[in-house]
Amino acid sequence: IMSTLRVDNLQGQTADGTNRYVVQVVEGSVSPKTATTSTSFITTGLEATITPSSTSNKVLISVAMNGVYSPEADYVVFHIYKNDVDHHSFSTNVGQNGENDSVSVVHFYLDSPATTSATKYTVYNRSGNGGSIGINNYGIGGNGSTRSTILLQEIAQ
Repeated sequence: IMSTLRVDNLQGQTADGTNRYVVQVVEGSVSPKTATTSTSFITTGLEATITPSSTSNKVLISVAMNGVYSPEADYVVFHIYKNDVDHHSFSTNVGQNGENDSVSVVHFYLDSPATTSATKYTVYNRSGNGGSIGINNYGIGGNGSTRSTILLQEIAQ
């Protein structure tokens, strides 16, 4: 038995302004519990580096911060630094009114790096009011732990 495949035209993967595709995926993660009372931004240790294949492509940044806690603060502020420069922010309310609380925070951001050089994205955090904050903490009194991740996807344009 023989099969025949006939086509009018074959094309390689290209983005045509309508059809986009993922060129590459890079992941970073951090497992240790972090803690700080800093009201200035400090790194969470969560970072990943991607080298785009085209200056016109975009990078979809997906951040999953697990076990975000703040038993003494009203909110936690996160910033994404690009190549060590403050670039994008997001925040969450957690531990309001002194409650001991842990939540998950998921955030998506589409960046246009306009480069084919290695580009590093790092998540920083700070306390909203100087109370204790951190990530990767579950359970009352920090009895549990988890993992937070950053996923970088290059999207052809």
